[in-house]
Amino acid sequence: MRRSIWWLALLAAVGAMPGAEAQESTRQTVGVELRGDTMVYRAISLPGHRHGGMRGKAWSNYSHTPWTAEQKLFALSKFWMEVRRNFAYMDRFGVERWDSLYRAMITPVQQSRNDVAFYRQLEGLCAQLRNEQTFIRHSRDFPMSAAEFEQGWTIRLMDVGGHVMVSEVSRDKASILPPGSEILAVDGQPVEAKLGREMSYVAASTDRVRRRLAVERVLLGLVGTPHEVSFRRPDGTEGSVRLVNARHEPGQEPECVALPGRAWQDLHEDFRLTWYPGDVACLKIGSFRPGRVFRAFHDAFPEVRDRARKLIIDLRWNEFGSSRMAAEFLSHLTRDTVLYGTIWRTRVYDAALASWGADATPADTVKNTRVKIAYEHYNDAAFSDPERSEYRFSRSRDVLEVPTVILINDATGSAAESFLAIAASQPHISTVGTSTSGCAGMVALYELLPGLQCGICTSEMRLPDGKEFVGRGVAPDVVVEDTPADLLAGRDAALEKALELLGEE
Repeated sequence: MRRSIWWLALLAAVGAMPGAEAQESTRQTVGVELRGDTMVYRAISLPGHRHGGMRGKAWSNYSHTPWTAEQKLFALSKFWMEVRRNFAYMDRFGVERWDSLYRAMITPVQQSRNDVAFYRQLEGLCAQLRNEQTFIRHSRDFPMSAAEFEQGWTIRLMDVGGHVMVSEVSRDKASILPPGSEILAVDGQPVEAKLGREMSYVAASTDRVRRRLAVERVLLGLVGTPHEVSFRRPDGTEGSVRLVNARHEPGQEPECVALPGRAWQDLHEDFRLTWYPGDVACLKIGSFRPGRVFRAFHDAFPEVRDRARKLIIDLRWNEFGSSRMAAEFLSHLTRDTVLYGTIWRTRVYDAALASWGADATPADTVKNTRVKIAYEHYNDAAFSDPERSEYRFSRSRDVLEVPTVILINDATGSAAESFLAIAASQPHISTVGTSTSGCAGMVALYELLPGLQCGICTSEMRLPDGKEFVGRGVAPDVVVEDTPADLLAGRDAALEKALELLGEE
């Protein structure tokens, strides 16, 4: 491993090709040597391409000064403090438990061998909160990859019925490791053991989402990290391949082949309109962000309104956006002018009330509202009064109210779950698929250090009927699970079920 990283660092430092024109050197701070468990950084000169591009592959863009032990302690402490003060579900997680985890991390973070190891420590701490809207993010160019490897390899993995399957691979590697192959082992260990460790670093609200995200990054590693991957092809034959984490140069990504309908780009497409027999329109909505998705919907809606007799809304892999935009979309699918969404509340704190509740006991709060409120503020358990989201729309807007099925899965989250909360009151709308990600909530962002941020879920969300869904997901009316056989056959079982249900209308 040390020799591999040192060789990659030399490539970054030299990066010259015969016959290239000499250019003015650019200074970069890069990891150039691994001494034991410590990465050494140096400012070195990197020759440029004749057209001004940076030469060198591995690590050439990793330009920053390593965080000091004091900075790491500060970042840990600030994260602990902001979570303790703002996290909407702290009353369930437990303040004492959170404080204990913080104390246990003080020494390890100061002794972390490099920035990447420190970042992973914070990820592991954050993951224990089990909330996808509470996360650690960085804006530094850590030299890591999870889907790109040397020799032109790109591999994307997905969890299908408890199997880790290859959904997409470089076209010229598909004869070795074809889409639909099942990963059996990584680095000589059963893939489930590898997944178990990676799941401990994943911030997710449900075990299903935690596993899905861990599968996507089970091959995560620093550039230059080798993996031995054993697999079983769809035809039953087995094989193994050595993969070394790398980064493909922009514009030089290899062409890939994927299982039908499972290419990364297709799954995360912003918007798509597809017609099925019987004038059934299927709208793929990739997010509820303002901008191009809503413009595409707005442009397509006149055709849908005039022609569609039935409707499918595909919200699978819809994980971003605003609740207001979700309500705006839904307002065109119902004649109701007032739509009700999630019920939410947030933590509140009043220092004076906390001081009055310092000496109170639980027994003192019985039948004494004032003492109860003061006690809650002192013990970080006070909340605002619940509020119901309400959206009003003009009667003159364009509307198409027809039998509608919404497709959902465990990558349906955030604003998409708000969409489902609003749609729950509409008798002409039903849902098919699997439970959603259970991760809705408002997020407060904080800078921990330059280049290091955290997001904290600040609102407790419930469905309009008061039921909890964060940490559980919104369950579909009809459950349809993907199977390996479906994927290999190119079947979309949830879509087929939706078409079947609409055919019975």
